[in-house]
Amino acid sequence: MGRFEKKNEKKPLGWKKILLIVLGVVAVAILAIVIGAVSFYNAKLDKVPRVTVPDLRETGITEQTAVETTEEITEATTEATTEATEPHVASREDYVNILVVGQAAREGEEERFADTSILCSINTYENTLTTISFLRDTLVQRGGSYNGHTYGGIKLTTVYHLGYQWAGNDVGGSMALMNQALYNNFGIEVDHNVEVDFTAFIQAINTLGGVEVEVNQAEADYLNKEDNWVYFDVEPGLVNLDGYAALCYARMRKAEGDNESDIVRTERQRKLIEAVINKLKTKSVTELNALVDELLPNITTSMTNQEITDLLLTMLPKLSSLEIVNGGTCPAEYWGEMRDIYGNGVQHSVLLFNEQSTKETMRALTLGEGVVEAE
Repeated sequence: MGRFEKKNEKKPLGWKKILLIVLGVVAVAILAIVIGAVSFYNAKLDKVPRVTVPDLRETGITEQTAVETTEEITEATTEATTEATEPHVASREDYVNILVVGQAAREGEEERFADTSILCSINTYENTLTTISFLRDTLVQRGGSYNGHTYGGIKLTTVYHLGYQWAGNDVGGSMALMNQALYNNFGIEVDHNVEVDFTAFIQAINTLGGVEVEVNQAEADYLNKEDNWVYFDVEPGLVNLDGYAALCYARMRKAEGDNESDIVRTERQRKLIEAVINKLKTKSVTELNALVDELLPNITTSMTNQEITDLLLTMLPKLSSLEIVNGGTCPAEYWGEMRDIYGNGVQHSVLLFNEQSTKETMRALTLGEGVVEAE
């Protein structure tokens, strides 16, 4: 090249190359945002204490029974339907059953009885959430076994405690034994378990800004006596309860006319759950995020991050139209007796029930099945 010759000048980038570079930069930025969001989301879920729950369910309800029931429903639908498009028939895949247990035990305490047990049965097709309260004095007639131990003829609330002890003070054992008892006695198939302590309950209600519940005169009088829990005067009517007051309301069974009935108490608990869900529908993403931060470290669950994510993706878009159904109590029909359940000569009040009719009712509510015969 000559001394005074010009060097070749670089050609300016064409618009296509510029566009590709810009798109590349944008793609990298979006990927970084997505990775950051996923990491943030998983970091939140990782705050939740997890337990492993072994499946102890026995074949109290046979596979053959379930198959026959499904076939009967399908045949009935086929005969009744002449149109090209058949109506949707409820199936097991439509339902997600989550057992929520509230317990009062503090860390290190040996006793872990189920103070409150509620099944939240979600029908993802019909967009309903059915709440069913378990009566804790129900006599578990069809027992089971776990880690070399057997049980039977005890109160339902005790099952949760025994599972905890027999698993070496592990909540996973409580959940496993409870799932077994619900399946063997009531035909209920639990998909996921959640345990909430009183601290988490109070924090969640306070973060929501309280919940509105219709309170009658007897309930208001009782709450006003609970000075250690309720710091304001409660008047009959629609009342906004804070966390402490809501907990007292949920556990109440000594208001005038209650007669220490667990039936009335569970009715209040279902009312409270409906009020909480209705309040959730009004919250913004920011407010829900604050609630998640408060609640997650104080609950224990068997659900994995993926299972939680799948359920959220299914239900969050439908939350505003979610219908809350009061499923009543389990068992729905029962009668009381006095029995010496511990073999020490002391009589205890227990609730008895018809196993066949209970299984039929519960499987219809929680699995969409028709008649299910008990053993």
